[in-house]
Amino acid sequence: MKWTGVLTFAMTAFLVGIFLAYTLSRPGPMPWVDEPTFEAGMCERNSRSEAVIVERSEKAFAKLHPHVRERSESFVRLAYSCLGLEVRLTSGYRSADEQNALYAQGRSKPGQVVTNAKAGESYHNYGLAVDFVIIHNNRADYDLESDHNRSDEPDWQELGELGKALGFEWGGDWRSFPDYPHLQMDFGLSIRQLASGKRPDDKATMPLADVMKPLVD
Repeated sequence: MKWTGVLTFAMTAFLVGIFLAYTLSRPGPMPWVDEPTFEAGMCERNSRSEAVIVERSEKAFAKLHPHVRERSESFVRLAYSCLGLEVRLTSGYRSADEQNALYAQGRSKPGQVVTNAKAGESYHNYGLAVDFVIIHNNRADYDLESDHNRSDEPDWQELGELGKALGFEWGGDWRSFPDYPHLQMDFGLSIRQLASGKRPDDKATMPLADVMKPLVD
């Protein structure tokens, strides 16, 4: 019995050691900075030009939570005025049929796999997420190494930082399935809670980084 206890303890310690080693050695989400590198003073605001850019994403704003819509519009505006990048929202709210059709892509339908979420499993299905793309020379650009504004930082990194400063969760930080064109706000609600019928109040908000306060009306 004495040796059995010692062996049990040793085996438990061994397994705990393996778990800790794995946990501590796992790579982070991305080797990109996590804090915004821009300041309010670097922005050259032009409401008329911003309005033109925002209008190009108008369809994607439909059926979004009011706060998600407001911050999404700020994201498009500030990407243009502060980062010199034109972004366009490619997706906002998605119906169950639209989500299932997207899930089928790369599985039962032609194309590449672009989501692991079936209907009801995406924040898009509740109007709490948007997808976007960089537009350069009138073409969509998904190249993660692009630096069109010559800032010496990847454009997608800067846009991810901007989204997070506006209170979004950025899909580019996800370990298992990075989704660089994706921004979402969960308002503290899980997909399970949303699927069960819970919804954020229309007046719910998410924290705004101090650097963004002078820029968001």
